Amino acid sequence: MQDHFVLVPGFGGFQALGSLRYYHGVTQALGFTPLVLHYFPNLPTASVQTRARQLRRWLGELQERGVIARKDHIHLVGHSTGGLDLRQLLIDFREEEGTKGASESLLEQIRTVQFISTPQRGTNLARRLRKLRIPSRVARLLPRILFETTRAFREVGASFVGRRLQRVFPPNKGSPDWLDAVIQTMVGFDSSKDKLERALARASYFETLRWLLDISTDIAAISDLDPVRTPGAPESPAHRRTAEEERDFLMKWDIHYGSIVTVAKRPVEKEARGLYKLVYALNARRPSPELGQAQTIPWLLEPHEAARRLMPSDNDGIVNSVSMVWPDAESSFLVEADHADVIGHFNYVQPPPDTPQRYYQYDLLCSGSDFGPDQFEALWRKIASFTESGTYRPHAFPPSIEAPADQMRH
Repeated sequence: MQDHFVLVPGFGGFQALGSLRYYHGVTQALGFTPLVLHYFPNLPTASVQTRARQLRRWLGELQERGVIARKDHIHLVGHSTGGLDLRQLLIDFREEEGTKGASESLLEQIRTVQFISTPQRGTNLARRLRKLRIPSRVARLLPRILFETTRAFREVGASFVGRRLQRVFPPNKGSPDWLDAVIQTMVGFDSSKDKLERALARASYFETLRWLLDISTDIAAISDLDPVRTPGAPESPAHRRTAEEERDFLMKWDIHYGSIVTVAKRPVEKEARGLYKLVYALNARRPSPELGQAQTIPWLLEPHEAARRLMPSDNDGIVNSVSMVWPDAESSFLVEADHADVIGHFNYVQPPPDTPQRYYQYDLLCSGSDFGPDQFEALWRKIASFTESGTYRPHAFPPSIEAPADQMRH
């Protein structure tokens, strides 16, 4: 029997795209465990309902091919909107329970579910963007223009434009961010090296085209993330107030659950950059009451410190922290980090020069947080230990310091 660890990416998600891996460094951080890791290649901006159906089909295919044996255990981890995908998957199972179409064999194999930075009640950022009342056709126009332009330039032309942009926007010293990731991806579309390098560059180009086409075709996830449901739109887990029912269902099937809540510093430090200041402010300004009320949450990596009182305006740059508390405060633990820190993008690291497919680590949001390699490793050790016990075991931080066990209700 094996334990399979399935990581589901969030909004705009992918397994790997251009020079960027969504979950960066997780494989290395979990190298000490016997877990078999799987990275789900999600649909980037489709509705949560569509993404959940795709995840279910993908897991079923792994079963069919014998990659996941019928007696193996499955552990699900969702970051950001990926956590809503997991909730929707479980809601679908609950609503099918006892019917002919129920897939109990898969459900019986799921042992743990963990949510990281998940907008369980939506995010104020989505609310603010939707208040601009930009029609969906217009919202899809930019990715469509990027798709058509990239396709017209082809690999060589897009790479040439990327190199020109590198001169205009040289990489940020010490902490290249999301813009540098975009430019480096474009540069990588063409390679004059050996046949393998050229083939990998071409594959990166076409994968990026597919990603842009997906976004320009379906952006339903934006309404799913609005804390206020749009009339006529499908119901998202973020709009459901069924935490108790969902919790009872998990307990019935002996599925352990936990939520990791992230909160970042207010952008007053000199290190915080323009994009982070903007998105933080949009989240903090007049938060929607649907996001939830103030909550007191214990720390995950510093269990000796006093629990923090989270206000609705507190956020990690993308999601309001109180929205991540699910199904209750007793099941949630706090980490000081921005939205991208926890998936490995907290500083810039170049890949080894002899690596065929070169993926970089970026500081995507540049929030000026103190989250670094030690915190990242400690966090993912706790996430891994959860699969064994259904609780967030104390992992010493710093590693030489022992701390009393965190208790989680499940």
